[in-house]
Amino acid sequence: MGKKYGPVLCLCLIASWTLCGALEKGPGDPATTVQSLLDAVKVLSEAEEAESEAEAIQKISRTFDIVGLSRDCLRRTWEDLSAEEQKNFVSLFQEVLEKVAYPNSAKFFKDTRIEVEHVTREDGKAQVSTLVVHPKEGEVEVEYCLGLSDGTWLIEDILLEGVSLRVDLRSQAQRIIREESYEELKRRLRDRLDEL
Repeated sequence: MGKKYGPVLCLCLIASWTLCGALEKGPGDPATTVQSLLDAVKVLSEAEEAESEAEAIQKISRTFDIVGLSRDCLRRTWEDLSAEEQKNFVSLFQEVLEKVAYPNSAKFFKDTRIEVEHVTREDGKAQVSTLVVHPKEGEVEVEYCLGLSDGTWLIEDILLEGVSLRVDLRSQAQRIIREESYEELKRRLRDRLDEL
């Protein structure tokens, strides 16, 4: 991730609360998944009750391929884990997203707007390209990459001006695993939650 935005901003860019421009609607459409994400973040940004906030967070998580992101972060380590430990890591990773990334996204994007540039689909993959207009950062190109899973489009990656969130997360995780250990990666994720 470039120094201009950093990994925190990249995570923030997973969502916005205003969508300008027409998206294709309908069952099984990738734009519907992105719209669900945007709608949920809008609710999260305005939520005053814990129940509404929790519901919005769950809706956001349902738009992402969290298992795929978790597997990609761990790479070869994933295959060495038991099914139970894989499940535990996915749960920890999702909790960090839900308690850290999503709320920060809602705050960061409260005064932004998005212009949808185009939606493309081919062979079970899709891209929803957008232009984010932020009052301080200016215009930022964000592209949502989705995959079709059991008839549902899930967000697999987000490109911030061509830089992959998935690759950035994987690079950070692999560096910790390589220099320290898998257990150290989990410890740091738990520490991030404890900071709250």
